[in-house]
Amino acid sequence: MKRISASGMVTAVLGLLIVLTPVVLPVCEGLLELASGKQIPMRCHWTARAEMLFGVIIMALGLMIAFLKSPGERRRLHHQAAILGAVTILTPLFIIPTCDNPDMACNVGTRPALIILGGLVLLAGLLGSRAPKTPPAAEAFA
Repeated sequence: MKRISASGMVTAVLGLLIVLTPVVLPVCEGLLELASGKQIPMRCHWTARAEMLFGVIIMALGLMIAFLKSPGERRRLHHQAAILGAVTILTPLFIIPTCDNPDMACNVGTRPALIILGGLVLLAGLLGSRAPKTPPAAEAFA
């Protein structure tokens, strides 16, 4: 039976939580009316969509990490997960910022949850990307 990586499963679950965050903690549903009269979704709508995409990618990376045998490949995928964790944090803050009003739903629930989950993905990626420890005796014969 193949051995499944726990760090990969943790990363996959965190990715799933990122996907579900805008569903469980919804962003603003309002529309902005432009000077031309056209109505468009608020910024936080696009933040939520981008984060859901990042969550799907993180989930896929986690599953690949979980089922890969090669430690080198796992380390590279952990690096990618760490980068996506950082992007998950930066998106609601700087890349596609949420609404300016601090009392809006996106700033009260969605944004903090995404920042925390992104931080956990970043941490899992960094911890998983460390080189595996080998006993000194094994290094002498290699």
